[in-house]
This record gives sequence, structure tokens and C-alpha cells, in this order.
Amino acid sequence: MTQESEIKIRIEDLSFFFGDFQALDGVTLAIQPQEIFGLMGPAKSGKSTLLRVLNRMCDLIVGVRMTGGVWLDGEDILAPDCDVVGLRRRVGLVLSRPTPLPRSIYENLALAPRLAGKKGRNALDEVVEASLKAAQLWGEVKDRLQESALKLSGGQQQRLCLARTLAMEPEVILLDEPTSGLDPISTAKIEATLLQLKNDYTIVLVSNNTKQIARATDRVAFLLMGHIIEIGDTKQVFTVPADQKTDDYISGRFG
Repeated sequence: MTQESEIKIRIEDLSFFFGDFQALDGVTLAIQPQEIFGLMGPAKSGKSTLLRVLNRMCDLIVGVRMTGGVWLDGEDILAPDCDVVGLRRRVGLVLSRPTPLPRSIYENLALAPRLAGKKGRNALDEVVEASLKAAQLWGEVKDRLQESALKLSGGQQQRLCLARTLAMEPEVILLDEPTSGLDPISTAKIEATLLQLKNDYTIVLVSNNTKQIARATDRVAFLLMGHIIEIGDTKQVFTVPADQKTDDYISGRFG
């Protein structure tokens, strides 16, 4: 059994409703520090909903309700007195479609730290460089920092968005289909970046690409219609799945 000290995120009996529609039903799982945890399953299985609960982005949706509990380092993040702004700094979210600001590459990375109170050009320069290096983008843009971020390729824009999340110095990185629509070379760069980042961050990756889940994650949960069907080490789940539904999904018989 996993010890409490080895758990970064603990979810217990979580159910989530959009009006009358139940998106998650009694989800329980634990995510460990410095691992890449995958969430896989067909459309409308609850993967993205679960991701948005983890940094309370679900609060922005009208008419939702939740039961159960979610803890980050033992802190109840669903509690009424939770500092949601602080939580979102600790738990960053990268969406499937790159959303760079219509500003320079530099300002895309410096804006949020500046608003959070980091002052001084040298300090901001360090944040920008460190974030771009961590996202494996520095070498491609270090001479273009004052150019518009909108001039970057799709794959570069996605890594910029990842760097922008890293600039906030989070503890957890959530990624919702981060390589959907990207070419294989850009996808490989994102995956290589994640493998480097897990040395310093806890990463939760949602993907409909089972091959990507198999390549890039340490452990995985298979969701189906809001239920967790199976959780385990990725290699074991993909080679000897415990549930026939899991086997059917990863072998392409549905989904």
C-alpha cells in the first residue's frame, strides 16, 4: 500500500455532475510525486473533467456540483476556504490547443511572474531562460525573444505554453491532449520534454493516443463512462490488463 508521504494528489470517491449529467462516478486514485500519471479512455469518459477538478478550473462552469474529496500534499483543495488562485499557481494546466498571448515570446513568459510580484529585469530574464530551457525551446528562440509568439510553429507554441506554465513555478503540471494536431516530430519533442520534467514535477497527462500513454507514462488509469476500470503500472496495464474492457480499448476494439 502506498504511504501517505508518497502521495502528491489523493482523490477519494469523487463524483462530478454537470446539471443532471454525471461525468465522474466514485473516482478514487493516488498520484505519486515525480511521476507521469496517464489518464486514458474514450471520449466522454471523464478524463478532462478530472483534470479540471485538480486545479479547480471546474469552478468556472455554471451548474456543476461535486462530492468526495481531493487533497494536494494533504490539503483539501475542495474546501470552501481553499486559496484557488494559489492552487492554480501550484497546479498548472496546459490545454490541447496552444494559446500564446499576442505578445512577444519574452512577455508570454514574463507577464505572469511579474503580476505575481517578481520584479527586476534580471530576475525576469532568469525566469524566461530557465522556463524555455526546461521546455526544450531555448535553443530555438533565444535570438527571437522580442518576436511575436504567434510566429512560432504549432509545436513551438505548445512548448511555449508549457514554458509559460513552468514560469509560475508549479508543483504539478496537468496536460490535456498536449500533442493533438501536432506532427510526429513535435509530438516526440513534447514527450521528451515531459520525461525530463518529471525529475522535478508531478505530471498528469490526458491523451486519447494509447501509444503515447504507453511511451510517456509511469502509471495509468483507464476511465470509461466516468468510472475507473483499471489503475496500474503502465507496462503491466498494456501487457497484462486485468480487465477485458481495458484490453479491448488499448487493442482498438472500441474508443
